[in-house]
Amino acid sequence: MTVFSRILAALIALTLIPATASADPADVDAAARGVVRVVLIDNSGEDAAPITHGSGFAVSPRMIVTNAHVIREALLDDTLKIGIVPSEGDAGTFATPVAVSPRNDLALLRITDGNLRLPPLTLSGGVNGDMGEVSAVGYPMNVDLAQGLEIRDIFRAQPPVKSRGFLSGERPSRQFDTILHTAPIARGNSGGPLLDGCGRVLGVN
Repeated sequence: MTVFSRILAALIALTLIPATASADPADVDAAARGVVRVVLIDNSGEDAAPITHGSGFAVSPRMIVTNAHVIREALLDDTLKIGIVPSEGDAGTFATPVAVSPRNDLALLRITDGNLRLPPLTLSGGVNGDMGEVSAVGYPMNVDLAQGLEIRDIFRAQPPVKSRGFLSGERPSRQFDTILHTAPIARGNSGGPLLDGCGRVLGVN
């Protein structure tokens, strides 16, 4: 099994359904620097145009996890490219899929261009029994709309939205274990991490 497959296999156990532990803001803020916007870009015309976006997070300086459905269109249409916009700086770049699991709705991407190096997030060993506070981190589209951002504004580096909630249960299944939580998320949060109080990744929203 390759290192990429091992990372993806480890994350399969962490997939979530949205459902709001007392997170240390400093730990969550530090982890949020490794969260990115994953943008599908139409490269067929004279000007590159963003089509849609989701979220993702670094598991190594140049490897990113997101949901498979976030990049599904790019897998089917070679005129679409996968753009990566970090939370700070101006080093947006492109990525290609390394591994995709539609069944588990997970994808592992590798940054292919530029000098972007991301701070990797730490993966938690699992959910403890105290049903504590958690933070969902990502780029919900409803916040972009509320800020009056246009579709082209998503090419600019912006800090991700951090919403807090609580773990409310777990549901094992044959495909993957599901964690229920109450942290508010919306379209655009897909592929972003759910963090525990120490800023470790509990799962993928």
